[in-house]
Amino acid sequence: MKMPTTRKPRLALLSAGLLVFASALTVNNAAAEPAAVTADFPANPLQKPGWILDRNDEFNGSLDSNLWITNYLESRTQEHRSRARYGFRDNALVLRIDDDQPTYYSDDPMKVSSIQTGQRTNLHKDNSFDHSIPTVMKYTSQYGYYEIRAKSSVKNGIHTAFWLTGKQDNWSQRGEVDIMEHAGNHGRSRFNYNLYSWSDPNLTTSQRSIPVGFDMTTEWHTYALEWTPTQLKLYVDNVLKDTINQSLNYPAVFYLGIYENAGWSGTLDPNDRRPKEFVVDYFRAYQKAPTTDPLVSGATYKIKNVATGRYLDSDGNGVVTATAGSAYDDQDWVATKHSSGAWTLKNARTGRYYLDSEGTNNAVIWNTGDVIPDSLWTVESATGGFRLENAHTSRNYLYATSGGALRWNTGATDSSTVWAFERKS
Repeated sequence: MKMPTTRKPRLALLSAGLLVFASALTVNNAAAEPAAVTADFPANPLQKPGWILDRNDEFNGSLDSNLWITNYLESRTQEHRSRARYGFRDNALVLRIDDDQPTYYSDDPMKVSSIQTGQRTNLHKDNSFDHSIPTVMKYTSQYGYYEIRAKSSVKNGIHTAFWLTGKQDNWSQRGEVDIMEHAGNHGRSRFNYNLYSWSDPNLTTSQRSIPVGFDMTTEWHTYALEWTPTQLKLYVDNVLKDTINQSLNYPAVFYLGIYENAGWSGTLDPNDRRPKEFVVDYFRAYQKAPTTDPLVSGATYKIKNVATGRYLDSDGNGVVTATAGSAYDDQDWVATKHSSGAWTLKNARTGRYYLDSEGTNNAVIWNTGDVIPDSLWTVESATGGFRLENAHTSRNYLYATSGGALRWNTGATDSSTVWAFERKS
């Protein structure tokens, strides 16, 4: 693993300074002028609570050669056509499309500069073949949290992408996830988030268009994928934006790339100045930290909302609220861990059962005894306590309103979602 390095402060306006190029590229001072930064999202800390840093490259003037391959899917074309054009500016990687860069194929206008963490012959589909290459897998991972901080100067005919494909130990391991695919013909504030099944019989293709409230071409922002055995969760600036309820069940190769004339990203304007750029601050990959059970299965707890100081309280007709503390057993909840790793929270009052999410108005109730995804909760560590995430598709964290109502949200993690468990027995 490349050891983390101390980052230098970034300049408010990027200079058009010299780029240090790999593969003996000629320095070109006629680079396209970077746009003024207006609303950058700051770089995240290297350490991420609940996760262990697995691999990273902070792009401080060089590529980690133990992580990256600088030929894009080389077996499809001649080796020299697959080489990435890249350099570094202000401690960031700059992937470029240059005027003198050869097209990827001899008979097609597409150009590409991409780096990837693994290679093999016929990796990622089989639409072209030129020569065999060695199998080299420098970094392949299965499940975790994968993040970049980036901006892309795309216009029509250009797209940039942070994506992954199965490492393809067999022909069914070919699923593709486009974590962030930004095309110029889709505008400056929208990108694609896609799952493609290709020959994986266990996946169904899902294509999403993700709007964001900023200019991706002038501002730094973070784009991340949380990949679990059952879901693919997209985060932008640490906020959950979308969830695909499918998952690849094999290791993957990761890619960072910029593409010109790929055939679907619009018509290139010949008057647009090159180089085209995809600027990436860092790549980070995390694995979930080992955890011990935060609760004791079978124990009874009072459950307090950290933001309001009120306790989960059952009432008649399935009602659950957050109220002031009392000694009554309608504020007592028995935590039970199930084989899936999720928990039920059963009210101690006779005849009242499990804390349960409802589809109407994001409501939370107690049910009459069903143990289903609606009544199963994952317990996650948080500052000051824990978060409870519902197992039902697209329902996330339990929270309390200022008026004492109980609701589930779609991914927000403010203090209203934090709960303290006070053990009684």
